[in-house]
Amino acid sequence: MFLKWKAFFSLHAWRHSLTVKAFFGYWLAVFAVIWTFMEFTGYFFTMNNEPVKPNVWLVLGLGIVIAAWMSRPRLTRTVRMTEKDMQLQVAVDNLFRLKDASLIIPSNCCFKHDHIDEDAVIAQFRRLFFTSPAQFDQAVDDALRDLPAEHAIVNGQQVKKYPVGTVVQLPLPGSGGRYAYILASSELNEYGRGVPHINDLQAALSALWNHIGERGNTRPLAIPMLGSGRQRLTQTRLELLALIVQSFLRGSRHRKFTSRLTLVIHPNAYLGNKYNLDDVECYLACADKFNYDR
Repeated sequence: MFLKWKAFFSLHAWRHSLTVKAFFGYWLAVFAVIWTFMEFTGYFFTMNNEPVKPNVWLVLGLGIVIAAWMSRPRLTRTVRMTEKDMQLQVAVDNLFRLKDASLIIPSNCCFKHDHIDEDAVIAQFRRLFFTSPAQFDQAVDDALRDLPAEHAIVNGQQVKKYPVGTVVQLPLPGSGGRYAYILASSELNEYGRGVPHINDLQAALSALWNHIGERGNTRPLAIPMLGSGRQRLTQTRLELLALIVQSFLRGSRHRKFTSRLTLVIHPNAYLGNKYNLDDVECYLACADKFNYDR
């Protein structure tokens, strides 16, 4: 929560939201509404046989406060696709604070996590929902038991390697039917590092939507910015965001498998990469209209 407040009060967030044009427009509208209301009140109420008149400085100050609040940064943007009765959303937040959504967790084709630092999404997931790495490994192994795999050598150890797009579906604690979909979206080399390939991410996303459509439910989905970190892809974060959105739209052409997809940008990534949420919101509003893969 601290990081989200840090993002909210950052200069970057306010620079995009608090423009002179927007603030002045809000201020004039608020001033006009308050003044009209006070004049209307003075018509019916009197004090010392005089109509009640507003204090002009109070009205000006109140207008400034309200206009500043209306110009505040909006770290969650939602676009409704009315034809499909679904929502596309972008939120600056921690993925694991979204308590109403099933979570999409990126992984590698070996589902190895022992060599990954603790800030990785899969490491955070393991730490939050499992008492030990061994318990997490057991849950993943149980889910993969009947799936075909080949053997590979990673960091001198023999491991099982699964096809790109393999999904491990694990139930999350609590009611509501939430799941974690752990997605194999990248290959690993012999040194345990991700092999960057945009085609792997595209194939993985396509397989993910197909899996959720066939085996998941229609709970809202939350997905981090896949490919922007340890997968080492060279595409920009906005290009990766567009890739996720377009693959989702293609996957939902013939069936509705969720009511909302939330693209989650971590507050540190938001500040470090200077996202402009106005641009992202405009893209989301137009993405379905210019989706040529219908």
